[in-house]
Amino acid sequence: MATGNEKDVARAAARFAWPLAFVAVAGMGFVLVRDHAASQARASVVEVVGSNTVVRGLHDLARLETTAVHVEKVIDVADHQKRLYGLVEADDTLLFVASGEVVVGVDLTRLRDEDVRFDEATRTTTVVLPEPEVFTTRFDEMHSYVHSRRTDTLAKRNEQLEALARREATAAFAEAGRSAEVSTRAKEQAERQLRALARAWGAGDLVIRWRSLAPAEGAPSARP
Repeated sequence: MATGNEKDVARAAARFAWPLAFVAVAGMGFVLVRDHAASQARASVVEVVGSNTVVRGLHDLARLETTAVHVEKVIDVADHQKRLYGLVEADDTLLFVASGEVVVGVDLTRLRDEDVRFDEATRTTTVVLPEPEVFTTRFDEMHSYVHSRRTDTLAKRNEQLEALARREATAAFAEAGRSAEVSTRAKEQAERQLRALARAWGAGDLVIRWRSLAPAEGAPSARP
């Protein structure tokens, strides 16, 4: 027959048996969930599938690239919205920091027959070059980023704001490439390069003049 102490020990063990069993089962369940989540994470594989590359066009180029300009621009764009039948105004705003490069030079395909003349008596060549233009604008993706984005509670998030900011930055890049300072530097560099080539070929004196682009030649355009 069990003594009084033995009965007390049995009752105490029975009182703690269910909580201990619950903790043990909960612990086993946590381990199983953790292991399953870990196995699922390890099983996740990102696959990138590319399509065939299609060449849409080929262009012959005769360009004298003379100047590269590093440009930084901060673009602040906002979508002003009206909600609740125009009673409430809400904004979706984005601040974009753009960094890029503009390449400026002389398009030699614009040379006309009358733009190049040679005087045999003085052995002097005269070349009339078209004004420098922006060839390409390129984003520096490593240093271009969204600085901040704020969408009011009642505003609808406009997913086109970043694309709009990028277009504005590209236009600003091209405008910077057309500045008077950049154009002057591009002309000086073009003249140095052409005179160096003339000396290397044993040519006589080289006179370089500049002309504005005629309307028929089209306005200079930047390619991304």
